[in-house]
Amino acid sequence: MMKRTRKNQVSRLIAGLLLLVSTSYAADEDSVLTSVFAKTDRGYQRKKGPDGRWVREYYAMTNGGPAEGTIQDNTQDKIKFASLASVLAEHLARQGYFPATDPNKVDLLVVVNWGRTTPFNDLTYRSGSDSVLAAMNTVTSLGPATPPPIVSPTDAASAPEAEVNLTGSAEDMQRQAAQSQLEAALITQGMFTRARNEDNAKNARLLGYMGDINESDGIQRFAGGGDRYADLVADIEEARYYVIVSAFDFKKTVREKKPKLQWVTRMSMRAPGNSFADKAAAMVAYAATRFGQNSDGLERKNIPNYKVNLEDTKFLGVAEKAPTPAPPVTEKKK
Repeated sequence: MMKRTRKNQVSRLIAGLLLLVSTSYAADEDSVLTSVFAKTDRGYQRKKGPDGRWVREYYAMTNGGPAEGTIQDNTQDKIKFASLASVLAEHLARQGYFPATDPNKVDLLVVVNWGRTTPFNDLTYRSGSDSVLAAMNTVTSLGPATPPPIVSPTDAASAPEAEVNLTGSAEDMQRQAAQSQLEAALITQGMFTRARNEDNAKNARLLGYMGDINESDGIQRFAGGGDRYADLVADIEEARYYVIVSAFDFKKTVREKKPKLQWVTRMSMRAPGNSFADKAAAMVAYAATRFGQNSDGLERKNIPNYKVNLEDTKFLGVAEKAPTPAPPVTEKKK
């Protein structure tokens, strides 16, 4: 009886381990690697009430569309902004931000930029690298140039006129042509490199990567810490879906026409292999905990997917203002 019980326990343990492995694998396979960077203005301070919750702030939201230099691809074109706004509103409310119902009581103007980055054309850069490598191989294969003969100093007036070969040997001409080709390839590749760096810097600033890339681009890259730098650069060099939530002081920005940014939260995920409609809700849910706060630099984390498809989300509109309830009727004393 004891042996059978122990055997059953072992079987259950193995089954449990198999279930755990299969569950973990499914979660990892369906997870989304999300990057979040959040920053607040120095003068922006949130307050908490006696119950420990954030004091409510009220906002008006507007669609900022794709940021300059980015696009909305075909999958995002199928999604209405109202669907994305409804997901954002749900998570903003959890952080103490609510849609304004009174036009005279609006604290923040929330601008939502969303789209997909357009990374540098890697094929062009690789083509330039191949040209440089081919030119270097050609120069190496031709070997060093033949040094000119050494002539002893003589009286220039009495010395016979030397014969000068203006063209040189065929080998020297080949070396000169190969060297010129290498120099031209290096100049062209330098232009490609500058264009690549400019595009990378643009995307790094947009997605909140710049500080972490600069921090990781140091001696640690050559002392076993280069993986993070390579990972961050790989992120910004591929297309990424992003949502940027920027909260401006409503009074200064709208009424005084002096834009004043209070806080911004930048979130993104890689576009290849991911559906914005299926996975944007999970990205927002993770990033929402940083609304109105500062993140510890760039945060990158695998998060489980939410079963929300923005293409299927229906926006029912804004509810009308509820009528003021009538005062209770009291009986007159007789």
